[in-house]
Amino acid sequence: MYDPRIRIGIGCLIAVALFSAPPENDAAQASRVENKIFVSPDNPKIRVSVDNKFQYIGDVRFTVDNVAAGSRYVFLRATPGKHVQQMFIIQQEGFLATSSDTYKYSITNPAKLGRFEYRHSADFYDNDAEIRGAPGKEGDITKRFLEALGYTLEPELVMSRFARPADSQHKYEIIFFCYENLSNYGHKLADLPERSSSPAKRAIKEKVDGNCRNAFQVTD
Repeated sequence: MYDPRIRIGIGCLIAVALFSAPPENDAAQASRVENKIFVSPDNPKIRVSVDNKFQYIGDVRFTVDNVAAGSRYVFLRATPGKHVQQMFIIQQEGFLATSSDTYKYSITNPAKLGRFEYRHSADFYDNDAEIRGAPGKEGDITKRFLEALGYTLEPELVMSRFARPADSQHKYEIIFFCYENLSNYGHKLADLPERSSSPAKRAIKEKVDGNCRNAFQVTD
């Protein structure tokens, strides 16, 4: 993402209004998902195979401060009542032609996926609080996309994230996100203070990260 820090009938009309396309930057124009395999021919050229336990529900386009744009390809595992249990998102993003900016972050805590190293992190966070702080950004658009399709997403989440610039000029990037409900592990954010370190926090992060790495495979 730019900051180095988603019913049929009438519902379909609502979705069109909420998720109309942003200005094109060609970062993901030709990308597609076929049989749970994500294929991108450029920026980057990559194939990502997603585990069969996930369902692909579609892609969401977004813009960031009118300087960058991209798409999020959303896979999830949910209960029969459409309560999201796990979510995997592939995000392709790039700066618009009108912007001279580039992605400048370094690859800290590197994790190798395919031939490349990605900046990796695992975090606990309140999704609703993030949306209140950044309305209209990726998290907000994704939640509204889910709700338009009848899904519910818990606010307290655990996330594993992998990111890297996708081209030699660093005008594009690709990010993989894995989300799980913190409640799946019998905890609330209030039990796990942000600046504290505990065996429980480490164990949850390790479990979610392991589940994430088993959820997809990169070929590039």
